[in-house]
Amino acid sequence: MQTAHMSFGERLTYMEKLLGDSASKHAKELQALRDAHNNHLKELSGLKAAHAHHATIPERLGYLEKLLNDSADKHTREIQELRVVHAQNTAAFAKHAKDVANTTSHQASTKDRIAYIEKLLGDSADKH
Repeated sequence: MQTAHMSFGERLTYMEKLLGDSASKHAKELQALRDAHNNHLKELSGLKAAHAHHATIPERLGYLEKLLNDSADKHTREIQELRVVHAQNTAAFAKHAKDVANTTSHQASTKDRIAYIEKLLGDSADKH
């Protein structure tokens, strides 16, 4: 449109229309930016809340170290207890083996017992 051939009123209306279109366009863009900013604020506060529920690396590492140390201490104690019980069982087994050996050494073998009985019977048969 050529502004030179327009009347002052037409020019003024044309300028107001241009400015009005531009102002409403800027207002819409400004509102869109405000909405985006508000969404970002909500997302940021959600991230901060989620982050607050997580332990820091040093806290997590401390927890794992405590857990492993407690476990290692427990295993060390259990191994010591097993060694003591094993030593007691070994001693009891050795005593039992010795007792069995002593008991069997005082008993006559089956062959010796049969020979003894046959001897008694033979002597008895000879006397009758």
